[in-house]
Amino acid sequence: MGKKIKKEPLSRAEKVYRGLGIGLFAYIVAFAGAGAVFFPKMTENESKKLAVVMSILFFVYFAYAAVQMFLAFNYYRKTEQFAGVGHGVVLTAMTIINIVNLRFFLVMLFEGLDKRESAKKLLGGISETDYLQTLSGSWTALVVGMVAGMLLGILCVVKLVKRIGEK
Repeated sequence: MGKKIKKEPLSRAEKVYRGLGIGLFAYIVAFAGAGAVFFPKMTENESKKLAVVMSILFFVYFAYAAVQMFLAFNYYRKTEQFAGVGHGVVLTAMTIINIVNLRFFLVMLFEGLDKRESAKKLLGGISETDYLQTLSGSWTALVVGMVAGMLLGILCVVKLVKRIGEK
């Protein structure tokens, strides 16, 4: 008769990381959907309310990804499972991408709040039109980061389902 290899139960750090990873996946899907719906309406109608809403949604996404990055490294620190390092590196890249896009969303927030002078200060000496033309690379990076975050969320689901099914 063969021996069964007993797997260690999920640690609290892993449960927290993976559970919130699933939440980040759901938030990214909602944020991407909101962007697909709101951005065309916002540019068509020059809606200040939608600009503020999209900015706030981005700031929440930014904070969530940064917190998730720390949780991934904490998961590694507590369990010594290298998946935490890999996930942490991806989440670090996402956070850096979000820092790159932060200026755009701050400008959008200030425009939505009728603080045009603050928005102009953030843009420096370039016009809004010129600034918008420079965003294709950072927007592409934002989309790639969001896709990476969704893949991490899927991995979190798979790992939790697999581990729960082993019991």
